[in-house]
Amino acid sequence: MYSRFFILFAMVSIGYYCYKKGFITKEVNKGLGSMVMQVTIPAMLVTTIAAIDITHEILLGFFLMMAAQAAAMILFGLFIRLYGKWRHMDSRLMDMLDITAGSLNNGFIGLPVAMIFFGDTGVMYMSAGVLGLNLYLWSYGVYILKGRQGGSAKEMGQTFLKGAVNPNCIAIFLGLALTLSHTVSYVPEPIMAFLEELGGLSTPLSLIYIGALAGSSGILQVFREKAAVEISLVKMILMPFLAWLVMLVVPAGSMAKSVFLVTAALPAAVVVPMMVEKYGYGEKMSSDIVILTTIISVVELPACVWLTGILY
Repeated sequence: MYSRFFILFAMVSIGYYCYKKGFITKEVNKGLGSMVMQVTIPAMLVTTIAAIDITHEILLGFFLMMAAQAAAMILFGLFIRLYGKWRHMDSRLMDMLDITAGSLNNGFIGLPVAMIFFGDTGVMYMSAGVLGLNLYLWSYGVYILKGRQGGSAKEMGQTFLKGAVNPNCIAIFLGLALTLSHTVSYVPEPIMAFLEELGGLSTPLSLIYIGALAGSSGILQVFREKAAVEISLVKMILMPFLAWLVMLVVPAGSMAKSVFLVTAALPAAVVVPMMVEKYGYGEKMSSDIVILTTIISVVELPACVWLTGILY
């Protein structure tokens, strides 16, 4: 377990070091992030899911996890909206706070953490969160940021399809199709071997990306943004706590409970500030929250993984 913690911290530290030394620039890191999300993670999802002998229980758990994570993001976003009003924050920021604080970074951080600590079944459940995140962001999220400003149903539908139909979602359904139809054995071995090698790059590249992102953010400056720090702390403390309370009464298996609790400790999704910039107001604060929650998660996630070993 401790060696896995070391891998997590070491990879993030490498990214931070490389950025500070100039080996990775902002432009290079942006390209690295796009490659991870568009190329290596889809390859990992296809090969990992296709290799799992999916039982009825696992398949049911997959869809329940997808629904549970989407519901958790919506409910916690609404809570943060109420919290922001209670704290008399700028009313123009409420939509941004709702989506930013509610979102979870299942892709860049969730999948690598699941692979390191929970193995293939953990990745399966975390990939359900990737689907839940896409449904949440490109339906509810777009409605909150844009729909209430008068976006037509046609425009909303086009935006949803454009955002939700992406390589990650396609890879998840492809992996499910291969394993459920028992046709994965018909895929040529060199192709599967290539996809496995490509997917194996996801964990180190994702963690290096996160480290470089932290290095580029000007950490001290971000921590001076008091409102962003406050919202980030509320999200990163309260969301896992509420997830733990929910798991006390939900009759789920230990793996599902562990992944759900760790998922609740994930930082805000990297894509949200770009959505806010395009559709809403408060992109700077949204970006600050993403960076702050990402920094906090580097310490919090190993702690949550350790707790799951005790609790479940």
